[in-house]
Amino acid sequence: MFRSYEIDVQAARKADEKSSRISSTGNYIGTFKHAIARTSQIKGTEGVELHFETADKQEARFTLWTFKGTGEPLSGFNTLQAILTCLQIRNINAVPSRAELYDRNTGGKSMQNVHQYTDLIGKPIGLLLQLAPEEYVKQGTVAIANKIEIFGVYQANTSLVASEILSKSSKPDKLAKMIAALKDRPLRKLPAQVNVAANDYESVNSGNFSDFEDDIPF
Repeated sequence: MFRSYEIDVQAARKADEKSSRISSTGNYIGTFKHAIARTSQIKGTEGVELHFETADKQEARFTLWTFKGTGEPLSGFNTLQAILTCLQIRNINAVPSRAELYDRNTGGKSMQNVHQYTDLIGKPIGLLLQLAPEEYVKQGTVAIANKIEIFGVYQANTSLVASEILSKSSKPDKLAKMIAALKDRPLRKLPAQVNVAANDYESVNSGNFSDFEDDIPF
């Protein structure tokens, strides 16, 4: 005997909701579903939480930390500027918005009030994504999170990177070299002085930045 089937409307809906988490280093083209303004509650660090999705529903979420609470710029500011350049956007402002996001209280998704940089949403962009394993504290023990980070950004329709766009180049020379250099990042360990029992370690990347406003060709 073969199994008989009856309509299951919930299962039918799930067939249209297939998605998979991007979990490997690689070259991806997609759009940002969300671009949410975030501020760390611990140190006041500012950033943009990006939800990226490819055409075949592969997804990744990452936060570009742009400024410390003291106002000092972080390396995420560079990446955000590259995104603006590749999307040919001069400025962005966070506006009140509603977004369907993960809810820690329910363990599912719910509509939430946020502030978003809506000009970043829905526009094709190319990202080189890098698997970036990182130690963190979970319930008083050290665990490993397989994070995904942005290694490079390029214009989806031309394969030009930000520096080539700003120099008005028509030939995409740098992307191939960036892809050749793309690989998993070594495990980032917790600093030796971190008190694991405190369970309150917050990781942000610091760095310098360049002023992109001198010669913007758009």
